[in-house]
This record gives sequence, C-alpha cells and structure tokens, in this order.
Amino acid sequence: MNLTVFVSGHTADHPYATIKAKFDKKASQLKCIGYHVANGHLDALQDPFGKNLKNDIKKMLECDEVHMLPDWQQSKSAQLERDIAIRLGIPVVYH
Repeated sequence: MNLTVFVSGHTADHPYATIKAKFDKKASQLKCIGYHVANGHLDALQDPFGKNLKNDIKKMLECDEVHMLPDWQQSKSAQLERDIAIRLGIPVVYH
C-alpha cells in the first residue's frame, strides 16, 4: 500500500506534548500498515486558523485519504479539513 494520508484532529486547549503524542501514535499505527503519513498537528499549534491552516490544507490536498482522530468534531480546523475532503471526493476515514 503506497497511499499517503493526512491525519486531522483537535489541537487546541491541550499541551503540545499531549497533542504531538496523540498524532504521532496514530501516524505510527498507519505507517505500520503501509501508509505514508502527513500530520497536521505541528503547524496547527502555532496558528489554528491562519497561514498554517492554509499550509495544512495544501498538504491534505496532496493526500489520498484524510484520517480523522476521534476528537475531530471539537476542532474548527479539523471540521474544515473534513468538509474540504468530502467536497473534493477525498476519502475520509474515522478513527
């Protein structure tokens, strides 16, 4: 499997280490089953609804699937990423 996936989820209101661990754990699981992973957590921590969100969306558009972490509904950024993926026909996977 050579699919590239984008991982999306809630990043606000949590310590950086917690967010990084959550995203890295899912990325590791996906890599173990053969996916290439693009993570959106690092950019989102700096500016959730600004320039970095635009960069995340650009990364996401290059991916074959978008994988939503269980807390995605708590994040306006993750909701937007999901909506864009759906509208563009990019498969969305919920964890």
